Amino acid sequence: MKFAILGYGFMGGAHLAALQRVNGVTVTTVATRTKPSADAPARGNLDLPSGPLPDSVEWTPDWRAAIQSPVIDAIDICLPTNLHKEAILLGLEHGKHVFCEKPLALTEADCNDLLEAAAKSDRIFMVGQVLRFMFPYRYAAAFVRQVGRDRIKACTLQRSTGFPGWGGWLGKEEFSGGAILDLLSHDLDQALSLFGQPQTIAARSLGPVDTMEATLRYADGIAIKVEGGWFNPDLPFSASFHIEAEGESLTFKDGKLLLQFGDTHTAIQIPTTDDGYFSELAYFVECCRTGSAPLRCPPVESAQAVKISNLLKLSREQDGKELTWQV
Repeated sequence: MKFAILGYGFMGGAHLAALQRVNGVTVTTVATRTKPSADAPARGNLDLPSGPLPDSVEWTPDWRAAIQSPVIDAIDICLPTNLHKEAILLGLEHGKHVFCEKPLALTEADCNDLLEAAAKSDRIFMVGQVLRFMFPYRYAAAFVRQVGRDRIKACTLQRSTGFPGWGGWLGKEEFSGGAILDLLSHDLDQALSLFGQPQTIAARSLGPVDTMEATLRYADGIAIKVEGGWFNPDLPFSASFHIEAEGESLTFKDGKLLLQFGDTHTAIQIPTTDDGYFSELAYFVECCRTGSAPLRCPPVESAQAVKISNLLKLSREQDGKELTWQV
């Protein structure tokens, strides 16, 4: 399969490194405004592979032309979120398989348009909800299944970092949707995937700069917390979760996964080879090869993550007003 990567900022570099390890895949083109070079500034808040393009990869500043190239089988969209809709529609129109970084789009209406277009096409379409492919979160899903959803008492998912100074567009809400949609939609997707659909949701700010403490309330009385966002620029990135069940719990913090059962604490080894970006893209490629829908990461669920993110932004704007959640 021949790929074009659209956008080569923070995520584009990580996706190129991952795709280069997938058997049978060739990245032929990278489209970005300026040609990547060895002395380009570092971007992002994670230690992800990136760097100058290999000589075998063509660079173009025109991502629309890259999509329309007849030699391309699939596109990997790492453009700013406000361009996702146009790029996805153009890709499907030109018969390409489409992988798009999360979030799917800026609005629920745009998501609905994209789901409709994808359903009418015969191409594979998937959104990169990378936590679904990372070992700690896959272990969490297995933990919830094993202990039983009805035995879960509480869960908190957290994701925080300093205000993003890289890229130029992330900090502009009209381009990225802000911290809830761009950053915390990771954990909101996890909450929906692990625990299903809540009855009501509410959110308040945690303070500067663009932050949230959200509560998702369920019919059985459980309340799931999602908190974090963009804080002052010097705050380092952190991600964690704590899931509490009757008599046992699972905690992921500071890169360590700990299972507690009664008075016994067991450290769960995270494989050194764990790479969610490689896993999600390898899975997408396999779906393309077999013509199978991406059931591990359905686009309709990515659309729900956008919807709940925007509804929580509305609740935060209304000082924590509890809002009804309807799928």
